[in-house]
Amino acid sequence: MPNLLKQLELEELSLVDRPANAQAMVSLYKRDNSNGEPMEHEVTEKMSDDLKAKLKPYMDKGMSEEEAMKMYNMDMKKADDATAEELEIETLKASEVALKEENERLRKSLIENGYVIKADVIEKKAEPEYVEYDGEQINKADIPAPILKALEEAEVAKADAELTKRAEEALPNFNLDVAKSLVKSFAEDETIMEALKGADAVFGESMEEFGKSDADGNFATAQDKLDALVKSYMDENKIKKSQYAVAYAAVAKTDEGKALINKSYKGE
Repeated sequence: MPNLLKQLELEELSLVDRPANAQAMVSLYKRDNSNGEPMEHEVTEKMSDDLKAKLKPYMDKGMSEEEAMKMYNMDMKKADDATAEELEIETLKASEVALKEENERLRKSLIENGYVIKADVIEKKAEPEYVEYDGEQINKADIPAPILKALEEAEVAKADAELTKRAEEALPNFNLDVAKSLVKSFAEDETIMEALKGADAVFGESMEEFGKSDADGNFATAQDKLDALVKSYMDENKIKKSQYAVAYAAVAKTDEGKALINKSYKGE
């Protein structure tokens, strides 16, 4: 072991007996460790003692110093790997929490802006549908399915009853189903409805004979000509007598039919 020199005051230090440049000077510096800090060799010895203490459990099992060092390094690597794995797991958990929070934020935002979130799609929420009950509009989404079905059936029945009443009043001599269909289709068209009412009046009197002719074989009145025109339309289109109203409505849409209807109103 080298000697430890302490508290030296050197004026000159020669490393060779015959220097090539006797005038050359080199400055040396030494740190003051008088405050109690350990010297480098003391640290090395201390580390060696610490390491020996760490290797002792392995060597107590009969391992050589080399085997103990190898096993110690392996255990240290496992510990480092475990620490790194734990750190990665913690990082993943933190990422999962952050993703859940972001997902919840987006979900709330979508719902607040009128979107519906399903398992495989996000779509705009449909506008609310209402059903009228006892004069009050009720959102269908707020009504249990069985009650909603009953209300809808009641609404359909009410609408059908109103249509039946209008059809019976406007076209009392027509087949009810035909009358309801015609009123539903042409209620807003006054011209056609007037024509249908005229047909209904004729339909009520008789459908056995269509029109009368004068001595020259011409039809006497505009109504007779209109009836003949309707009959001709029925024959050409193979329409049954029970569908007279359908044929009358079709003729009433033609220019000739409209002209005859106007004349019949005037009594010509």
